[in-house]
Amino acid sequence: MIQENELVTLILALCVWGFFFVVRARITKLDGWKTFLLAFTAMTMGWTLTVLEGFCWPEALNFLEHACYAISSILLALWCWRALPNKVEGVR
Repeated sequence: MIQENELVTLILALCVWGFFFVVRARITKLDGWKTFLLAFTAMTMGWTLTVLEGFCWPEALNFLEHACYAISSILLALWCWRALPNKVEGVR
């Protein structure tokens, strides 16, 4: 069974992808933009899997969904580490 909030989240993520496409020239100017987009890709894959698990293979897709969330979190933390300016001396 599909939950409405999961479907709305996926639709919003797809709209953000459309926005990324429109402003891709500005996105590519960000430090570490590839890591940022990989993190968002993994998150979008997780949101897609949560909708798909309502149709088939709920256990397997739930596992993959949460693996995507974990990968996305790691990639986003990596992007923050690399892209944000070093504010405290000796952090890196």
